Amino acid sequence: MKSRFTNAMKKKIVEERRCGVPMKELCAKYHVCAKTIRTWINKSSETDDKNLTYSVRRRQRKNRFSEDFCKTIVARYEAGEAIPVLCKEVKIGRSTLYRWIRLYTEFRRNNGEKFTFRDINRIIEENRMLTEENQVFRYCQCHPSDPLRIKMAEMKKWKDKFTVHALCRAMDVSRGTVYNYLFRSKPKTAYEKTDEMLRPLIQAVFAESKERFGANKIKIKLTEQGVKVSAEHIRRLMNEMGLIAKQARLRCFNSTNRKYMYRRNRVQQNFNQIAPNLLWVSDVTYARINQDFYAICVVIDVFSRKVLSYRISDKNDTALVLTAFKTAFAARNNPQGVTFHSDQGLQYSSYKFRKHLRDCGVIQSFSNPGTPYDNAVAESFFSIMKREELSHNYYHSFEELEKTVSDYIDFFNRMRPHQKMGNLTPDEIERRYCEN
Repeated sequence: MKSRFTNAMKKKIVEERRCGVPMKELCAKYHVCAKTIRTWINKSSETDDKNLTYSVRRRQRKNRFSEDFCKTIVARYEAGEAIPVLCKEVKIGRSTLYRWIRLYTEFRRNNGEKFTFRDINRIIEENRMLTEENQVFRYCQCHPSDPLRIKMAEMKKWKDKFTVHALCRAMDVSRGTVYNYLFRSKPKTAYEKTDEMLRPLIQAVFAESKERFGANKIKIKLTEQGVKVSAEHIRRLMNEMGLIAKQARLRCFNSTNRKYMYRRNRVQQNFNQIAPNLLWVSDVTYARINQDFYAICVVIDVFSRKVLSYRISDKNDTALVLTAFKTAFAARNNPQGVTFHSDQGLQYSSYKFRKHLRDCGVIQSFSNPGTPYDNAVAESFFSIMKREELSHNYYHSFEELEKTVSDYIDFFNRMRPHQKMGNLTPDEIERRYCEN
């Protein structure tokens, strides 16, 4: 005959009885006798005991005696009570009592402190764990306060060298989080795969530019490689990778009060040229070697923004700018019809320099006093070079400075895209002009 009480109903009645509902009330409510309810309660208790795992039952048996109780039994043994009597009273085996005696027998050190073997074992275990955590910190390139994504990447890298427990303790991460990440992680999305593909490309361009390019310049270089990505996407990945472009740190000013003569400004800030060798600009800036300042003079073709020549000297005089001009003039095969524009510095307005330009058939132009925008192309170049190179180095010799300036000018002409010139490099602009 099939019982009219389902398992769920039986469980409900047992739970109500365990919660304190009187037996008579349950019998009247569900029309069942007390004996049947007691049978259900006994079966439920047996089922709960069977559902306990072996490790749980073993832990319950192991922890049924507190540490203080164990120490009391050991003290009674040291006072002279027999082992069989103690075992019979506590209902434990002799091996268990011998283990308590070994763990909880106290001994003194020279300073009077009391220790047990259990204390020593605990200290040894703590020392082992601390040593293991120190090893984790030596190998992992992250900190417990770092984002979880960074810590997970490092823990995945070293999971074969260290235990998961040691990694979790050192990085302050739960073991469940680590297991979910390592063994039950979701498949990567298309967006995450794109980020993984872009990161090494961004790193390569950033390193090739010697940490000078930001997101916009890197986008231009990746577009040349056939990779389409937005500047915002690149900027986000650069922030995640900790890539920061060089910033300006050192600024040198030369503020001398002197009277300016009237010099004609033939350019009038018209820096849009249709061909090379029509307008050249020049300027001088300073760089520090130990405690001394050296002058750097450049000559730039405004058409392509290419640096035609440069010279470095410990003196900012006519010889410096004259040598830079002669080098550029020879490199361009002595072109005719060139306009040479500069500020009204004494080195540019000296008789010797002006006479040499007239002899070469070069027209000279000067910026208006106190108007740096009249020579914006040269000023802009020096601003960029200081921000991306000069302000990040301390030079100890003339050779170091000359090599740095030479390498940067080669980088500027050959590799650095110019936003004003359609994101092309100076060499690329002149190459296209010659092909046409």
